[in-house]
Amino acid sequence: MKLVKSCIAMTVCSLFSASIVAAEQAPIKTQNTEVADFYGKLNISLQASDEGDGSFNELKSNASRVGVKGAYKLDTDYGLTAIYKLEWQVNVDDDSKGSLTARNQWVGVKGSFGEVTVGRSDTTLKVSQGKFDLFNDYEGDLKNLFIGENRVTDALTYKSPSFNHVKFLASYILSEDKNLSDPFSVGVQFGDTSLKKTNFFVSLAHDENMQGKNAIYQTTRLVGMYKIGNVRIGGILTESEVSGVFDNAYIDYVGSSENGYAANVSYKMGKVLAKVQYQEFAGADAISIGADYKLGKSTKVFAWYTDREGLSFNEQTIKKATEGTYFAIGMEQKF
Repeated sequence: MKLVKSCIAMTVCSLFSASIVAAEQAPIKTQNTEVADFYGKLNISLQASDEGDGSFNELKSNASRVGVKGAYKLDTDYGLTAIYKLEWQVNVDDDSKGSLTARNQWVGVKGSFGEVTVGRSDTTLKVSQGKFDLFNDYEGDLKNLFIGENRVTDALTYKSPSFNHVKFLASYILSEDKNLSDPFSVGVQFGDTSLKKTNFFVSLAHDENMQGKNAIYQTTRLVGMYKIGNVRIGGILTESEVSGVFDNAYIDYVGSSENGYAANVSYKMGKVLAKVQYQEFAGADAISIGADYKLGKSTKVFAWYTDREGLSFNEQTIKKATEGTYFAIGMEQKF
């Protein structure tokens, strides 16, 4: 396993070095090579937070990120292409030296069969929501109540080609622990996740043996979205069950399960996108309202408000979440 990891690391570093050189030069395409793409976004907001013991103001980085991705056509008779992605979260609100943290980082191959990647990736269940979350990376993010928003290391991921808008996905994760079963995540999607090629999106996904901080979970999630004109509506149903624990203090939770749902709607009025989202899990809920205003193709300003109930693992439910009210105004710049 250490040898496999070393090989992957050497390959990724080589691809990253090549991409930096390509990014410094004028874009050039040859028969066997496609230019790498350097990308990112800065999403910064001034946030007023109140978590029960007094309000305070803070600057939030909201998962700002930078990355490089690319594809290289291989010299084979099978139409294969090598693909890679290296992405980091940029914590501009953190004055410590650890201002970069790893996000999706993988290398793989794609062809007529679909694509296979190895490395650090979002699980199939996480990506199954598509563009559902209207408050992604903010306090209203689904991950603050739901279980299943996992980005995992040592992952082997497969994505099939689209067959009449139907796509199959699977993630297999190496646990690296002889006492634990390897986690996996599988799912099927129907429609376009961005609602551009189709005006609908439906997905069903399942996690098995997924390792959390205190417990091992299995989660099933059904997602649906529909767009009509300038209105987009969506809904999620989810169920999570504890199948094992790492701390005997939580042993009584083995076999227990929690249900939840989310619903949202957005309406586009010229350059303004108004949105509202409601989420409930294990009896606790969160509601978020907000609006984005487009200043340009890659630039927007925004404001939102979130009111969220808290959960406690050892008293109420199998999920921890902080209770609070939050208000923010900010700006996002993509590049």
